[in-house]
Amino acid sequence: MDKIKSDIYVILEGAIRSAIEAKELPISEVPEIPFSPTKTPEHGDIATPIALGLAKQAKLAPRAIAETIVKYVNPDKHPSIRKIEIAGPGFINVYLSNEWLFDTIREIIAKKDNYGSIDKGKGKRIQIEFVSANPTGPLNIVSGRAAAVGDTLVNLLNAIGFDAIREYYVNDAGGQVDRLGESIDIRYRQALGETDLEIPDGGYQGEYLREFAESLVEEGKKHLNLSQEERIELFRDKGIKHLLDQQKATLERFGVYFDVWTSEKAIRASGKPDQIIQLFREKNYLYEAEGATWFRMTDFGGDKDCVVIRSNGEYTYFVPDAAYHRDKYERGFNKVIDLLGPDHQGHVVRLKNFVKALGLDDDWLEVDIIQQVNLVDSDGNRRDMSKRQGQFLTLDALIDELSDAVGEQFAVDVARYFFLMRANNTHLDFNLELAVTQANENPVFYIQYAHARCCSIFQQADEQKIQLKPIDVINLEMLSEPSEHEIIRKLADFPQNVLFSAEEREAHRIPHYLHELAGLFHPYYNQHRVLGTSNMELTQARLILVQCVQTVLANGLKLLGISAPQSM
Repeated sequence: MDKIKSDIYVILEGAIRSAIEAKELPISEVPEIPFSPTKTPEHGDIATPIALGLAKQAKLAPRAIAETIVKYVNPDKHPSIRKIEIAGPGFINVYLSNEWLFDTIREIIAKKDNYGSIDKGKGKRIQIEFVSANPTGPLNIVSGRAAAVGDTLVNLLNAIGFDAIREYYVNDAGGQVDRLGESIDIRYRQALGETDLEIPDGGYQGEYLREFAESLVEEGKKHLNLSQEERIELFRDKGIKHLLDQQKATLERFGVYFDVWTSEKAIRASGKPDQIIQLFREKNYLYEAEGATWFRMTDFGGDKDCVVIRSNGEYTYFVPDAAYHRDKYERGFNKVIDLLGPDHQGHVVRLKNFVKALGLDDDWLEVDIIQQVNLVDSDGNRRDMSKRQGQFLTLDALIDELSDAVGEQFAVDVARYFFLMRANNTHLDFNLELAVTQANENPVFYIQYAHARCCSIFQQADEQKIQLKPIDVINLEMLSEPSEHEIIRKLADFPQNVLFSAEEREAHRIPHYLHELAGLFHPYYNQHRVLGTSNMELTQARLILVQCVQTVLANGLKLLGISAPQSM
């Protein structure tokens, strides 16, 4: 479709130039020609409102301008155009010949698994950091949404020619993990019979820590021989490893495999935060006040300066964050994308300012916020608790609950699809009852069932000894039904949807596209026989169309990390 639009653009550009030269269109130069979508096939395949845009400059009625432009388009000289008409106040509607539709089919058959992929990125390296939850507890459902979005964006960027990787930043240093060690110590001593112990302020109350502490008790009382400081440090390190292993297992269960795991503790130990402070001092970005060291955030457009070294000599989290992003740059990434949770909204501007202070381009770092997830029932009422565990819902608990209804494989498919249904910057209501509905109302099953129907048709063809012929001997002109042309037009849109979704970081467009394609295929399947027609030419043409639908559905589902079942 992009190639066709480019060709039509050149044709219309030539027509406008001819009209100007003939002094029938009183403008000085050819303007940019916009395209707008047509509402239905009856309004053509491509439309442009260029005549409306030129009316003021040319001081002519839009329809008169459109008539002049169309006069200089000769469809006989352009085989891609079947006819061209003027509609309404001056829209120019272009009707394409069927050949471009058939070229779409040929392209899908030729490219197969690669249909939808292009080399826009030219191998440029992009790093996407996502999830990066503190290793202080199980992953929650907001992390699940971030995992689905981040994983899909990597797939999309790789599909358009970038070399994109997944990275997880492990926040295994700082106050939050110290409080983790303190909380485990309390639970450990409680499990050994000590009373009058309470989790400290800012500590972690979850049942998961009680269970972990009990596993430490199985090792005996030997840890009590350590000083409290040594014991807390030991429990901190053991707890981080245990919870991080748990998070990795959850993510792999969810179908997300990170290429790189970077440790904040390792970044701090490398001396890179010290280098950042030295660099900022040399650039006069720091000053001392109130016993602390401050960064001149206001020099970069911030509303106030911020502390980078506390009065006790400890770095605030901004310093290792800046060091980590400098490390990303030194690893040769052309661009980095951070997907942060809704509680990091205020962190975005500060982080970008620190990166700017490092001398990096403004557009090198992109930060997107993944908004909150609410679990709701069919009436829209929120569900904050898990029936199975009686606690705030973790990603594992959500998959468990879905698995009870639809099985493990489809539980992950459903969860990923529902997490991807809405734009990242909008709140997401996850309808649990709809998610486990095994019917067409469930959008992911609706799409997967379309793929399974395609597979079933080919299975029946095998049983009837019908073998699909090569594309070059199939008479594609047999595909003359309006519904068939509508399906092919939708198939032609797939590469553009992939490109736009990747470039705009709008992963939710792919689920919507696939649902629309399935919405065209299901009624077509119900209304038109593919096999068993008296006309074998028609059967072959329809089989090749079904194969194209099957390919695009599979390619789209793969981008989402969702299975394309052969039967359901």
